[in-house]
Amino acid sequence: MVRISVDLPDEVAERLRRAAGEMQSSPERLLADAAEAMLADRDAFETAMAEGDADIAAGRMTSHDDVMQEMQDWATALRARRGAR
Repeated sequence: MVRISVDLPDEVAERLRRAAGEMQSSPERLLADAAEAMLADRDAFETAMAEGDADIAAGRMTSHDDVMQEMQDWATALRARRGAR
């Protein structure tokens, strides 16, 4: 395991200590969890982008006009259902 040190503004450090106390955790654990979550989100984003690039390369895409028409049709149908009540 590697120890990484970070300098925080006093206000942020105090808020972190309070949050840790409320969550029955430690500031260090909260920061470690936040770092893990951020990296997982970054990995998921990179994976989604690669999948999107592959879809584009394979021609699996929908035009902007088609998407906008689908959204307009959906909104029209929703308004009609709400009006029927």
